[in-house]
Amino acid sequence: MNKVLFREFTDTSNIWPIELDLLSRHDLYFENRLADTPELIELAHTLRYQVYVRERAFENPEHHASGLETDEFDSHSLSGLVMHRPSGEAIGTARLILPVPGRADSLPIESLLRENGLDIADYVPLDTSMEISRFAISKSYRRRINDEQPPGAPALSKEERIRRGNLVCLSLMQFLLRQAVDNGATHYTAVMEEKLLRMLASMGLHFTPVGPMVSHHGLRQPCISYIPEMMERCRAEQPQYWDVITDGGEIIRRLNRRLAQRPALAS
Repeated sequence: MNKVLFREFTDTSNIWPIELDLLSRHDLYFENRLADTPELIELAHTLRYQVYVRERAFENPEHHASGLETDEFDSHSLSGLVMHRPSGEAIGTARLILPVPGRADSLPIESLLRENGLDIADYVPLDTSMEISRFAISKSYRRRINDEQPPGAPALSKEERIRRGNLVCLSLMQFLLRQAVDNGATHYTAVMEEKLLRMLASMGLHFTPVGPMVSHHGLRQPCISYIPEMMERCRAEQPQYWDVITDGGEIIRRLNRRLAQRPALAS
């Protein structure tokens, strides 16, 4: 972790960090991890149920009587969790759906584009494309951001609340980038709400729309992104956010080494 600067309050009972770069702040408060045990997978599906069934009513609760939100794509997906270090609570989740060689519609975007006469294979190489899905952050965490403040500390400004809220999103993107690189992906696909696309764009993360909006849990935009170009643009527009997503550049260095070994890969 990067060096943390501390200031001591006059009553000396509270010592808390006041000058942190964004990556250090992320590492202080959050940890993202691959859900690679039955317990962690269940935790990710429970959080999905909380967000997609209870909070946002995207899914019918009668279809998820177990209290877990799952679907057919989980069988070939990598799920991740963002943990809030102070409380130990899971507050965010996302998954990366992997392509299945020889299997049609292994990525959700395939069938959704086909309904409009489009073929995703005309836009990305399917064998190295992975789909971002079930990107969810608990509303309860956003309400409790001020709770991280030590007793007697001033309330956070609106800008700082947004900044801390963005850190959870950045942590999920760090998880997705790490898994994409480790599993040989060159492109992301996604079917996202416009609101989420705008938020990601404000953080320097840009997706290219493909075709018209589709009806999929409400109106959503199919989109793609060539990962190296996305991250290069993010670095130019939002270097502190890039620092968090790439874990101080470590993940992108691994990606660049892999791409250098496969010069034929192209956007």
